[in-house]
Amino acid sequence: MPTVPAVSHGWLARLQARLNAALPATLRPARPTIAEPLWAETLARLPFLDYLSDDERRQLKDLCEALLQKKPLAGVGDFDLDDASAALIAAQACVLVLKLDLSLYDDMSAILVYPDAFSVRQQHLDEAGVMHEWDEELAGEAVDQGGAVLLSWQDLMPAPEPGLPWNLVIHEFAHKIDMGRGAANGYPPFLEGLHSRAALAGWPEAFSAAYEDFCERVDLLEDSLPEDFDPAREDHAVLYEELAAELPLDPYAASDPAEFFAVASEAFFVAPLPLASEYPAVHRLLAAYYRQDPLAARQLSR
Repeated sequence: MPTVPAVSHGWLARLQARLNAALPATLRPARPTIAEPLWAETLARLPFLDYLSDDERRQLKDLCEALLQKKPLAGVGDFDLDDASAALIAAQACVLVLKLDLSLYDDMSAILVYPDAFSVRQQHLDEAGVMHEWDEELAGEAVDQGGAVLLSWQDLMPAPEPGLPWNLVIHEFAHKIDMGRGAANGYPPFLEGLHSRAALAGWPEAFSAAYEDFCERVDLLEDSLPEDFDPAREDHAVLYEELAAELPLDPYAASDPAEFFAVASEAFFVAPLPLASEYPAVHRLLAAYYRQDPLAARQLSR
C-alpha cells in the first residue's frame, strides 16, 4: 500500500504558476476543454446534480475547466487518470463553489488520486509531551498549509445501494474550503460581496448545538451495540449499518466539528432531506454559505 507524507506543501502549484507566467502567451498551456459528450457522460454518472439548471450546468463545466487549468491533477501509484476521471472529480469539487469562487481552493497545491486506500503517517503530541506516530489507512485527505487533496479512486464513487450520503470528493474539498481560516474547524471563511453577514449570523451557535446533539445520538447508538461488538464480524457490521441509517448523517460526523461540517456538506448536496429535517438551522446556513439549495431546487422541479 502506498504511503504519503503527513504534510505536503504547495511548492508544486507555485512552481507551475511561476513557470507559466514566465512563458510567452503563445506557449502557455491552453485551457483544458471538456468535450460535450464527455460532459454529458459525467453528469449522468452524478445523478445528485440533477437539480442544476441548464445554465448552472454550463457554469459548472466552465469552473471545471478553470480548475483543471489552475491545479495539477495526477494519478499516483500506477493509477491511470484519464479525461473521464478528471472531469468526474472536477465536477464534484466545483459544485461546492458554483456560486462562490475558485479562490477558495487557492491553498490547494494539487489533486492526487490513488487507485485505492493509502497509508498516511500521523503524529499526535499528547498532554504529557509524548509524540505518538502511526500509519493510518485513508480513503481521502485534505492536507493543510498549502497541501494537496488526496483521493482513493476505489472509494470515490458513491455506493449504488441505498444508505447514508457518501461523497468523498465533496467531503475533502469541503475541508479545503474550511481551511481558508487556517486549520479546519467547521467555520469556513466568508467572502465579501458574496456572503451576507446577516444570513450567516449565528453559525457557531447553530453548528455547535447540532454537533453536540449528533454526538449524543452516536453515543446512544454505540451504547446499544453488543458488548462483544466487532466491526469485522459481518452480522455486527450489518447491525451497525442498520442503526446508523436512522441518523441524519454518517456517524463519522461526530469525530470533531471539522468532520461535522464536511459530512453535513456531503449530505447537503447528495441527500439533504434528513439534514434539513433534523437540523434545519444547519441546512439553512449551508444554503446561505454555498448560495444554492439542492433540496428546494429538486422540490420545485417536481
